Amino acid sequence: MSVNLQIICIILSFIYGMFIYITNIINKKINGNKEVIINTLINIIYIYIMVLLYVIIIYKINKGIFHYYFFMVMLIGYIIMSNIVKKLKKHVKLFKMLNKK
Repeated sequence: MSVNLQIICIILSFIYGMFIYITNIINKKINGNKEVIINTLINIIYIYIMVLLYVIIIYKINKGIFHYYFFMVMLIGYIIMSNIVKKLKKHVKLFKMLNKK
């Protein structure tokens, strides 16, 4: 695999980690207060779709060659997005408090 292709896959994995975090938040809000069995079934389907989508994307880009650092970069993207969302929530709360005055 060429270096350019690896860089593309690393960037894609990073963005996909961020995408997984956002869709995970949406999935949690949708599942909210449902029964345990329905909630578990929806989570299994969600995980299956996320994994299948990533495999299809990687297969289209580089014929399905996976490296462990793709998953590490995906995890880093997930963690960075969680930190961004926490900071944004803090700023939104501060902004709402300033507008009430």
